[in-house]
Amino acid sequence: MRPIILTALLGFASLSACTFPGVYKLNVQQGNIVTQEMLNELQPGMTQRQVAYVMGNPVVRNPFSESKWDYIYTLEKRDEVVKRYHVTLYFDPQGNYSHYTGSAPSESEDASQASAEDVPGSARSNDRAPE
Repeated sequence: MRPIILTALLGFASLSACTFPGVYKLNVQQGNIVTQEMLNELQPGMTQRQVAYVMGNPVVRNPFSESKWDYIYTLEKRDEVVKRYHVTLYFDPQGNYSHYTGSAPSESEDASQASAEDVPGSARSNDRAPE
C-alpha cells in the first residue's frame, strides 16, 4: 500500500510542477526602434548608406529587392503584444531614398507605457539639469 501512495504522491508532485501558475515571463523587445525624429531626418535623395546612418540597419532586408527596407518592432509583455509598428522605406532604381510608409509610435504612447516595472530592480532617476 505504501509504494502505491508514494508513487501517486510522486506522480502528482511531478505533474503539478509542470503547471505552476507563478512562472515569470520576461518582456521581449524585437526589431528596430524607430522614432519620429529619425523619420523627420530622412530627406529624398539620401543614399542607402546615409539612411542606414540615420535609421540603423533594418532587421528585415528583402534579398530579392534592394529598393525596400522594412523596420519592424514588437514589444511583448507576458505573452501579450503591447506595441507593434512597421515602417517601410523605399528607394529609387539608383539606390536613393524616396519615401516611407507606416508611422512610428507617438511620444505620448511611449511615455504612457513606460514604467519602473519594465526593468526589475532598477530605480528611475529624475531628469533634472544640474543647478
